[in-house]
Amino acid sequence: MKVTYYLDEKNEENLYCRISDGTNMESFPLGYAIVDEEWDEDSEEGSPDDPYFYTLIRFKEFLLERYEMLEDRGAANVLTVLKNEVEVLTTELGIQGIARKMFNDENHLAGVPSYDQFLRAFETYSKLENDEYEARVIDNTLEFITEDEDEFQMDTHAGLTARLKSFVDKKSHAEIATMTDKEIWGAIYVEAAMEKPVFISEMLREWEMFWDNEYEETLKSGGGTADVDKLKEKSWRQFQVFMACYNETGDNIQLAHQLDDIDLYAIAVLTMLGILDTEACFEGYCEAEFKHKDWEVIESGGERFFVKGMEW
Repeated sequence: MKVTYYLDEKNEENLYCRISDGTNMESFPLGYAIVDEEWDEDSEEGSPDDPYFYTLIRFKEFLLERYEMLEDRGAANVLTVLKNEVEVLTTELGIQGIARKMFNDENHLAGVPSYDQFLRAFETYSKLENDEYEARVIDNTLEFITEDEDEFQMDTHAGLTARLKSFVDKKSHAEIATMTDKEIWGAIYVEAAMEKPVFISEMLREWEMFWDNEYEETLKSGGGTADVDKLKEKSWRQFQVFMACYNETGDNIQLAHQLDDIDLYAIAVLTMLGILDTEACFEGYCEAEFKHKDWEVIESGGERFFVKGMEW
């Protein structure tokens, strides 16, 4: 099945979706308006600054997954079924109904509060009505844009824990490096007071697994390993410096970051989490993050939310 978005200028809420399987086709409105200047005709999407940009990306994936599931079950008139399901979602709330479903489906198993709970918490905090702001879904958090163009981020312990767990489970060096705070990891490391032989031996194992995987992925893609060899040699030199300086600093997470702010740093964090109680580390990370002066706590519906203004 193919899913495309397009603008129907005959309607004020002009964003439409077209689904087709080569034989049949259905089109339906998504209950949202996008101005022409913010629409990319070639890529069939709006601006990344649009509040529903990421929702629409995920919605396209949802439709494809739902189509495959209905086909596997032998359902009849699958495209019509999908169209009717979308109409149920959008009848009252338009595209916000889609955003609600995407958010709730993806996050309820992690214990993240519902989309509507986030909205109520923001309204408690801001004293605004529902039509005085836009909500933008980013993974398991929501961002809010007011009519005055003030922007806020709202998060929860459960949401941050889920993101941290995802980064670690995937061993995603890039996300650990760019989406987490080295100072918080460093404080957890210092408090744990791990012995050098234990940490170094486990870090070497983590380092070797990473580079073994780099070679494997390179060979799978049909590439040569010369570039990987050079990068590994550089990383090994950095690791040697790390070992030599280990006793000279109390915070060796920071030391790893100074030597290499992506791979060696991420390897050090993964090593620490592999030695310690991971869940306790996540809890400590969340406590430290939300104690930061920028976050305000909001109690709403028996849940604790954390909100802060966004600066660009």
